[in-house]
Amino acid sequence: MQKRHSLIVKLTLATSLILIGFMVLLDYINVKNFKKVMLEYSISTADQMAEIINQSAYDAMLKNDKESLYKMIDRIGKGKSVDHIRLIDREGRVAYSSISAEIGTIIDESAEACVMCHKGGDPKLFASTMHRSRLFTDSKGNEMLGLTNAIYNQPTCAVASCHFHKENHKVLGLLDIEISMANMRQKTDEYHVQFFVVTCIMLLLTGGSLTFLTQRLVNRPVQRLVRHTSLVSAGDLNSKVPASSGDELGELAKALNKMTENLKLAHEELTGWGYSLEEKVEERTKEIKKIEVQLRRSEKLASLGKLVAGIAHEINNPLTGVLLYSSILTNDSRLDQALKPDLERITSESQRCADIVSRLLEFSREAVPRKEAVSLNALLDKVISLVHNQPTFNEISIIRDYSGNMTDILVDPNQIQQVFVNLFINASHAMPSGGTLTIHTCMSERDELACAEISDTGHGIDADNLNHIFDPFFTTKADGTGLGLSISYGIVENHGGKIEVKSILGEGTTFTIMLPIYDDEFLNDFIA
Repeated sequence: MQKRHSLIVKLTLATSLILIGFMVLLDYINVKNFKKVMLEYSISTADQMAEIINQSAYDAMLKNDKESLYKMIDRIGKGKSVDHIRLIDREGRVAYSSISAEIGTIIDESAEACVMCHKGGDPKLFASTMHRSRLFTDSKGNEMLGLTNAIYNQPTCAVASCHFHKENHKVLGLLDIEISMANMRQKTDEYHVQFFVVTCIMLLLTGGSLTFLTQRLVNRPVQRLVRHTSLVSAGDLNSKVPASSGDELGELAKALNKMTENLKLAHEELTGWGYSLEEKVEERTKEIKKIEVQLRRSEKLASLGKLVAGIAHEINNPLTGVLLYSSILTNDSRLDQALKPDLERITSESQRCADIVSRLLEFSREAVPRKEAVSLNALLDKVISLVHNQPTFNEISIIRDYSGNMTDILVDPNQIQQVFVNLFINASHAMPSGGTLTIHTCMSERDELACAEISDTGHGIDADNLNHIFDPFFTTKADGTGLGLSISYGIVENHGGKIEVKSILGEGTTFTIMLPIYDDEFLNDFIA
């Protein structure tokens, strides 16, 4: 696993290296400047000391008082930093020195005190203070500063009674002062140490402050951004980053929040599409299954219709003979009156069989509908007027819930009337003790079909029977033929409509009839 280096460590390390480099450079420049200042100070001190001795020498020579001059040189030569002081005459002889062993010795022009002036031939009598100073190391290895100062022949000296020098001699001699640089070196080292300590303290303070500020202003916001992206990648689209600052990190946090919000909306939209797709697939699957059931039922009805037609024709002829002769025998005067009830029973049952055969022939015969534009509400009113006076409707309350925005339907009014009569009669049989029959009309969602809902408050139909109510000869009535709903189903389908049923056992049943509306644009397609 690759080691992760924290951003705060990288920033602190990089900044610290830059600060260290800067501080080292600053230390070098400061120490160098300090050395320069200390050297200039030492030279200035030595020069001031030389001026004092020069002035004293001038006064002493005017008074011809050498002893006082020598005593002053001895006192100054015993100073803390002064190594020694000497007077050198024009011939290079040491006239006087704070080191008595040097008095009377001749100094060579190549010596430290003379080489600066005599370098290049002519002596630099009027050289600047810096040129008259020198740094060197003595025989003991000590660093020393030497300053040579000329003693000039003043005009006032020529009139003095003690004057021994000629007027054309400009320089009477030299004053050479040598000062130890140990004190300056000590101060330089102390300054170096102090500056180093201050530099280290500044580095620590700067590094600590930078670490604190980086942690607060950079590292924490970045950690929040990283944590947010981790949560989003894990699927938490409700995560948000606090975006209180107005800097680039704050703008980045706002952009990430906006991106997360967009991702959430897109995810919700995709999820909604997924659910919607599942619902549509399930809906289409149900429709396909319903169509398959309808196709099987249609095929079954067609096959059964052919079979029924053949059987009905075969039965109808002998049944007609039985019905005819039983009627004749019933009215024959030669008939024993004790047999008449039996013949009447034969006649009534034969008539019932004849009615069944007639229904079978009607079921097997595909009557071509004669379509015309009619009002669905008016057609239902006509059916109600036909059935409401029947005894089975005496205890039934009929409620008309018609829509006032209905479009005419294109149907065969006689065939559709037969369908509604059959449904109304079945509803009345489901409510032998009375109830409510509600007729509701409306247009479909897309206004493509006109709908009529026939609802009763009867005993309802159980789930097992509900799947077979449109099958031929299926009935739950003792005297039923099981052909009414099958014929109604065939009529509605032959009109290009639909018939559906919903029922709750013990609460009632609702039949929904959907029929095509009248439309001039497609009128020719509907008229066969």
